[in-house]
Amino acid sequence: MKGFLLAGISSGIGKTTVSMGLMNLIQEVSPFKSGPDFIDPTFHKFVTGNPSYNLDLFLMGEEGVKYSFYKHCKEFAIVEGAMGLYDGIDNNLDNFSAAHLSRVLNLPVILVIDGEGKGTSIASQVLGYKIFDSRVNIMGVIINRVSSPKTYELHKNAIERYTGIKCLGYLEKNPDFGIASRHLGLLQAEEIKDLRDKIQLISDSMRKTVNIEYIKNNCKINTVSSADIFRNYEDRYKGVKIGIARDEAFSFYYEDNLELLEKMGVEIIEFSPIQDNTVPDVDFLYFGGGYPENYLAELSSNLQMISSIQNLHQSGKVILGECGGFMYLSEGVEDLHGKLKKLCGLADCTIQVGKKLDISRFGYVNILLDGKKGKAHEFHYSKIKEAGRMERKYEVSKPDGRKWPCGYSDKNFIGGYPHLHFFGSMDILTELLEKARKNYEA
Repeated sequence: MKGFLLAGISSGIGKTTVSMGLMNLIQEVSPFKSGPDFIDPTFHKFVTGNPSYNLDLFLMGEEGVKYSFYKHCKEFAIVEGAMGLYDGIDNNLDNFSAAHLSRVLNLPVILVIDGEGKGTSIASQVLGYKIFDSRVNIMGVIINRVSSPKTYELHKNAIERYTGIKCLGYLEKNPDFGIASRHLGLLQAEEIKDLRDKIQLISDSMRKTVNIEYIKNNCKINTVSSADIFRNYEDRYKGVKIGIARDEAFSFYYEDNLELLEKMGVEIIEFSPIQDNTVPDVDFLYFGGGYPENYLAELSSNLQMISSIQNLHQSGKVILGECGGFMYLSEGVEDLHGKLKKLCGLADCTIQVGKKLDISRFGYVNILLDGKKGKAHEFHYSKIKEAGRMERKYEVSKPDGRKWPCGYSDKNFIGGYPHLHFFGSMDILTELLEKARKNYEA
């Protein structure tokens, strides 16, 4: 097996730009993203034509990460890291960071650094990353935002002289390489009209300035043992049907979650709360995250869809709403202009969209649902404005000890901000599927 983890010295360093160029030039790439990010995988899939899988040690555990990586890695793996190389849940080295992931999977690391406004001091920065954890195999460096070939040679000579790490090339400073962003990060791939041209522009530049052949020939992965940790669940819920809300408003799903459902025998039927009139005939509805706040007019005006969801809820079918899906299943969402759009009303609360990340609820969380444990992640700019009196079923806690109630519940509906990863939430998933199977068998 061949491949590497592409890491940065920080967020915003240009990892996604570099990863798109490398994926396009190397070809036949199996793409991955470290951490819980939903956006970058859309760019990976756009470039490679292959689904991109999240590898998250907190949400999936070491065995879950190994299972996903070896299952989906074909010829050449490129894993795009999250944040800075060593940034994780705390200041320990086993902190679920990109560096931690590289050690678990024995992946060599290519480090992306910023060349703007630096001289010889750039070498001290690379040296710091090398010696911070000697177990991390930094096999090369790519320098972003370089002003000229002459500047690159100065950087290259300093880095290779003082660190012993090879410079693999650079990206020239070019504003046309940038990708537009919004409050939840980059725009999704399908929203950028000129993305194909932009990728070609980046690739044409990197073909001249990055040593692609060296990367392809010197990124061997020393594999570690892994097992099919879900073989005992295979076809256990055959016959159960689950409706997945998937359109412009709802697109945040972990690929491994969906594949695991299929392995368990569940039939997936996708539908659009924007375009369709009714939900499909299923035993379980799953509303993932996304951008419902950008489609409030369309969602609130589709009264037939809302009515069909309400009827399915009253019939006792299982319904799970996460983050954006939870917003849609609330009484309504108030936009940035203070206008409230009424929605499904399964959760007796209203949501207010904000301009800033809700930092008090940001990050990894542990979930306890009726004594069953789960792992999840929160990232949202909205918050609950009017809470309502409905029972909360999630006991949410952060690794630092903070706790709060979440998970509005009524009948077999449960909805809240956490995005569950099923690998770390099998007890919760099987509980929901058991309820769905009872509906199926009834």
